Amino acid sequence: FYDTEGWAYNIVVSGGYAYVADGNDGLRIIDISNPVSPSEVGFYDTGGGANAVAVSSGYAYVADGGNGLRIIDVGDPKSPVEVGGYVTSGSARGVAVWGSYAYVADYDYGLRVLDVSDPTTPVEAGAYHTDSIAEDVVVSGSYAYVANTDDGLRVIDVSDPTSPVETGIYYTASSAFGI
Repeated sequence: FYDTEGWAYNIVVSGGYAYVADGNDGLRIIDISNPVSPSEVGFYDTGGGANAVAVSSGYAYVADGGNGLRIIDVGDPKSPVEVGGYVTSGSARGVAVWGSYAYVADYDYGLRVLDVSDPTTPVEAGAYHTDSIAEDVVVSGSYAYVANTDDGLRVIDVSDPTSPVETGIYYTASSAFGI
């Protein structure tokens, strides 16, 4: 058990560490190599609302509310350093990384696709405006799956990241906030 100082909104486990999007506090890095006694080894104050995190190739990608996407080098988990960022149009709520792209669920602006091949200078490659509020995103293969509150699940073909196209929708019985 480890009690973070903020509200733990999202967590990803990678390489013996838990990366926690800790609400208004930022990114917390918890050593979980001894699950009986987890301990915080690193912290980065994102300055906004850390809603979600994805980890890939030594970087943590944090969906940070109005601050958009923050990219933090976690090669040394004890000394995280921000290397890049991209302010999205909405409020970044969810993030997934697939290949050299970060997919951001951007609240009332839908899905944003960012080219992060150079983490220091991410650029928007494409976007898809969903009809409701995009809260979370998962990417698998050529598809992005977006939890889109009142509209349920949106399935978006991202085989061409510069031109995402919706291929399906499933209306859930109530609001969808996570996937």
